[in-house]
Amino acid sequence: MKYKFLIILSLYFSGVVYSQSFYEERTINLKKKKDLWETVKKEDSLNAIEINQYLLKNKQSKKYFKGKSGKTFVLYKIIEGKPIYRTTHNSTAAIATNTNELQVGGSLNLNLDGTGMTVWIWDGGPIQETHQEFQNSDNTGSRIINMENTVVDGDTGGKSNHANHVSGTIGAKGIQANAKGMAPNVSIQTYNFNNDQVEMVSVLNNPSSEMILSNHSYGFPIDQDGSTLDASQIGSYGSTAKQIDDISTTHPYYLMVSSAGNDGLTSYSGGLYGNYDKLTGFSTSKNNLVVANANPQISPFTNEIVALSINPSSSQGPTDDLRIKPDITGDGSGVYSPISNDGYDIFSGTSMSAPNVTGSLVLLQQYYNQLHNDYMKSSTLKGLVLHTARDDNDNPGPDPIFGWGLLDAEKAANTITNADNGSAKIEELSLNNGDTYSFNFNVVSNAKIVATICWTDVSGSPVVNSTPNDLTPKLMNDLDIRITSEGTTYFPWKLEYSPSTGFSNSHGDNIVDNIEKIEIISPPAGTYNLTVSHKGTLSANEPFGPRIQNFSLILTGSFNTLTTSNFNENKLSVYPNPVNSVLNISSKQVIERIELYNALGSKLLTSKSVTNIDFSSFKSGIYFLKLFSNKSVQTKKIIKR
Repeated sequence: MKYKFLIILSLYFSGVVYSQSFYEERTINLKKKKDLWETVKKEDSLNAIEINQYLLKNKQSKKYFKGKSGKTFVLYKIIEGKPIYRTTHNSTAAIATNTNELQVGGSLNLNLDGTGMTVWIWDGGPIQETHQEFQNSDNTGSRIINMENTVVDGDTGGKSNHANHVSGTIGAKGIQANAKGMAPNVSIQTYNFNNDQVEMVSVLNNPSSEMILSNHSYGFPIDQDGSTLDASQIGSYGSTAKQIDDISTTHPYYLMVSSAGNDGLTSYSGGLYGNYDKLTGFSTSKNNLVVANANPQISPFTNEIVALSINPSSSQGPTDDLRIKPDITGDGSGVYSPISNDGYDIFSGTSMSAPNVTGSLVLLQQYYNQLHNDYMKSSTLKGLVLHTARDDNDNPGPDPIFGWGLLDAEKAANTITNADNGSAKIEELSLNNGDTYSFNFNVVSNAKIVATICWTDVSGSPVVNSTPNDLTPKLMNDLDIRITSEGTTYFPWKLEYSPSTGFSNSHGDNIVDNIEKIEIISPPAGTYNLTVSHKGTLSANEPFGPRIQNFSLILTGSFNTLTTSNFNENKLSVYPNPVNSVLNISSKQVIERIELYNALGSKLLTSKSVTNIDFSSFKSGIYFLKLFSNKSVQTKKIIKR
């Protein structure tokens, strides 16, 4: 039975504008992108100098060495005089995450395979381009481009087995059915993990690259092959995490997917709580997607999950400032995938769960692009998969083990479909400093309502001292979502912490996460109000930039239609659009005033009772025109030639 869920007469966008598309965004903020490139290049050079100086003074230390486990450790950084080493994080995965339902022959009839999409992989080295699993659809060539030919993870023969396996989990063709990847026709470009951040920025700044997703199944483990990281370097927001957040804010369509690590069974002293707080490096960033490793049991008869548990090797969160990390869980246990020399093998670890998620996200972006001729921003894609993740049954709500739950690609795809036909809401919005976003809706049943906001937050100041477990929030722009009805206020999930009892969750004011999710399990019939606001003063994305925060909103429930404004579009028109000089405004409703914003959210003019706007003095680009009636607002995107 379907229930109606109707947005009614009051909708207020105070200071809210709609963001530019992926293709438009690539042509703006060019100076900021260049500045970021110069910053990461300088930091990378300084890091190389520090490593060389350390090795000269410490002859017993090595830049590369093979550890007791057989893994190769690579010297990555010198922190407070100590060497930090990196190493890699080691057909049912598609079923566990319901990705198979999006693929060719899947129940959703979407027939997605990654055609026309490219994913970037930073890993242990180049992969075997000639492997049968990496050939294109008509077997006339390879879908792989190795951008670097140096193996850095210790494998011999000129290729990395780990990188092969990761790439296959994302995009193996399925010549052997059990090895089929999530996106079996996606194109793949590979790099080794040395100098990764410099290379990431270089690719992102290349106008022809269109990088929106990359996979990173490596990091620095707590156990540095006999020595242990200092507790102050575990769970903390360090310089690497900050740099990833800088990259994300500069390139808002780019989502970095990374493995949480395989320190689930590793013990150390000085953490937040026993057997928790084990994330390192960029796993503590705010704006990436960090993936834990589940070990789901799937019925061979029904393909349904009959038991969902975490793989005990999967690294636990949270971050030191109590953010919910890892973000999400994939299936990386016992994954069969191609390796070098035309071979196949079974690997387990977050190294495998991360590409399980990355390949699934390729299909979600492919589907969204088919509908909208555009891609989702990283905050939208991240918010969508966390909004629709399958919760573990033992602990409802988010936790530092599963994050927000196991990826459910089918539910995410259905939400995209429902948003397209008006029965769900996926919107990309911008909130000006001091303003709010709000609308009312009617519920006539007790079917579950879920509302999520997610935003790419400005980078915070990295922790530089040796004191572990700094609880100071690293969130810079603290947005808040609330739903109210009949005197009741519904709050988002948040993590609770006690040094004596550990971690739990509750509903309340979340002051640390840049994702907030409200779930109302059985809402009484009535009128509800959803509001997004912010605390304090918004931080700008760059010095002297506008104080504005982009955010994504996802709203689902059982309803027939969802409308976003009482402004009757049939009674309103703006023309010509695109415009060269004069833009005309025609409306049968009374327009009390108009406001015009540029693509950065800066207000250019405010006027009352106008019928046209002279654009001749404005530069070519994207503008947003807000038209206010007596009770609502409509925003129109205007293109100035």
